[in-house]
Amino acid sequence: HGSLKPRHGGIVTMSGETVVELVRAPQGVSVYVTEEDEPLPATSMTAKLVVTAGGAKSERPLVAGPDNRFDARGLKIPAGAKVAVMLVNKATQARTVASFTVK
Repeated sequence: HGSLKPRHGGIVTMSGETVVELVRAPQGVSVYVTEEDEPLPATSMTAKLVVTAGGAKSERPLVAGPDNRFDARGLKIPAGAKVAVMLVNKATQARTVASFTVK
């Protein structure tokens, strides 16, 4: 299994063998994906965020960045929101869903 210690100052959860870290920053939201402590290339997947806050649900595509990072520039996630990260492997169509509650 991979480490559940945040590498980028975010919150971490595990889905199967995949570790997903959600990072909120002033410029937006980033998501980092690893498996067995090895970065998974973002370009090998499509990804989106589903944010539920105050009873409203919104979806936002994630843009593949360098290495194992996805970005949603300008997105603000309020405290108390529930966030699902949905990843789809482009080669196998395998789906991974990671869920977070933002404090």
